[in-house]
Amino acid sequence: MLEQVPGGQASTIRPPTRTLADRVRSAGVSFQQTVEPMIHKTATGRPATLTALCLAGSFLGGCIWGEERPKRLDLGVAPTLSPLADSAAYQGTVGQYTYYDGLRPMRVRGYGLVVGLGKNGSRDCPRPIYEKLVESMYKQGGYSSPVVGERNVTPEELIRDIDSAVVIVQGDIPAGAVRGTPFDVAVMALPGTQTKSLRRGRLLATDLRVFVSVSAQAARTGQILARASGPLFLNPFSEEKGAATRSTNLEATILGGGVVTKDRRLRLVLIEPSYQRAQQIQDCINARFSDGPPIASAVSPSFVRLRVPKAFHAETGHFLGLVRALYLQRDPRLDAVRAEKLAKELAAPGAPHALIALAFEGLGRDALPVLDRLYADKQDHVSFFAAVAGLRLGDHVAADAMTVHAQDPRCAYRLRAIRALGRVKGMSETRIALRGLLDDEDTRVRIAAYEALVKRNDSSIRSAPVGWGDFHLDRIPSRASPFIYVKRTGRPRIALFGEDDSIHPPVFYRAPDGCVTITADESERVLTVVRVATATGESSPPIRIEPSVAKLVRLLGGKPALDEKGRVAGLGLDYSTIVHALYRLSRDGNLTMGFVLEQPVVMEPTEVTPLEGRPESELRKP
Repeated sequence: MLEQVPGGQASTIRPPTRTLADRVRSAGVSFQQTVEPMIHKTATGRPATLTALCLAGSFLGGCIWGEERPKRLDLGVAPTLSPLADSAAYQGTVGQYTYYDGLRPMRVRGYGLVVGLGKNGSRDCPRPIYEKLVESMYKQGGYSSPVVGERNVTPEELIRDIDSAVVIVQGDIPAGAVRGTPFDVAVMALPGTQTKSLRRGRLLATDLRVFVSVSAQAARTGQILARASGPLFLNPFSEEKGAATRSTNLEATILGGGVVTKDRRLRLVLIEPSYQRAQQIQDCINARFSDGPPIASAVSPSFVRLRVPKAFHAETGHFLGLVRALYLQRDPRLDAVRAEKLAKELAAPGAPHALIALAFEGLGRDALPVLDRLYADKQDHVSFFAAVAGLRLGDHVAADAMTVHAQDPRCAYRLRAIRALGRVKGMSETRIALRGLLDDEDTRVRIAAYEALVKRNDSSIRSAPVGWGDFHLDRIPSRASPFIYVKRTGRPRIALFGEDDSIHPPVFYRAPDGCVTITADESERVLTVVRVATATGESSPPIRIEPSVAKLVRLLGGKPALDEKGRVAGLGLDYSTIVHALYRLSRDGNLTMGFVLEQPVVMEPTEVTPLEGRPESELRKP
């Protein structure tokens, strides 16, 4: 279906061709150079505070906050000479005869409505977009707006409300994504409208369709593949003095706000079409993943259609790599020879270690005797990658070997080992090891252990949603120096390491837009918080609370309501505003806790499954 882009000077809408991440990369800002957590003394001489230096200077628009995102692994077929042709982990595998089709990120887009903007919204909306938006919103039903009250209102009323703004919503569905997979979406105010700011807005449920721009005046749209909704996060540091770039208030991100509604098509393409080979590949895959219905189907001599099994929905990349690492011909004696060849090759420093680990996993538990011998190898890379395969096969001895790597400060694979332990199911001894790492002197190790325990839903992490569940506040037991850790990818979380979360007077904080002030005189032992409604300028009565970071976060982000004693229990502020307040309090020396902003992890080959392309000679074959 062709979607006409409205014309006219005030209503022209040209679908953006670059994502927020693209704009960050084009700015030439390197996150690794500017936001590496450092240790410094506070102005008051209190204990050293961990903080992210150069925050204001490096964060650009949207909630990605200006980092240069880690480069995606190329999941396609690269026309380069492959070093795998002679590898025992490649010869005779599914990967030798096939490559993947359908692994490019898929752009989806839609028009939606953001509410909760006070007087910063806009009543403008081009007629073609207005009609589609109204039709879509009537299908949703049950809307309300803070300005017109909690009663249900019609879509027409909402769009005409100055509290709302029509926006463009777009995102990229990840490769191999299945129904329910979350992904980040970018939100931009509609060009040509009078929208002033999207700050503190919330996107109502919006359908996202396949989108391909065919010209400046038209775009091709297809079926609905995803839906987006949730609170908007804007760069909380854009107004900081010395910021390299002033990010616009008309662009935002919803972390994990997109959800896939339909599995993406996925198939293996045979390099040389052969129905006999396609059938062999189908049978090989279905035999390996035999717990449920068949997941592979040879639909033609050229294609084998795949379905990601439920057990791998959270790790589709690993599943795709494992499929290509399966050996087509299986025989116990042949597998024993293969395992020995893999072990010998693993010892070479330049070997494809991650692929060898996948090949071991593909052999199954029959490979454990060989792996068991490798766990104790003196070379770290041999021991580590053997443990990677053993863990996937449920071997407790492999868990012990991986724990050794996670606890060794000199091990080059330490952080990757911790993340590997976070993927383990069961094996309670690994939970105990991860909990012990929460006391490590290395901040990166403590954060990695925390994230691993969160992934495993460990009881040592006291976690609770704040407000409408827009983010979680976590308390982490730790005897090392306390700090605040702020997530900026995936689901938003504020994690407090250690128990001492006290706030020291004198305190004076005022949000850049004046929505809240936090004060405390030198002699006071309480914080005074005042909320200001930016839409009307009205102020709340002074709210006094204990000078605690946890209590302050719950008050700022909690639902606007009174507790059983008639006291204000929440102010309904957004995640970005709360993060900015915590950063400023830390910078000004008011916190015992330091401040650490999440640094995106550049995934190593052991964590992002390598889906290498075909050798150059094979690429030239028809």
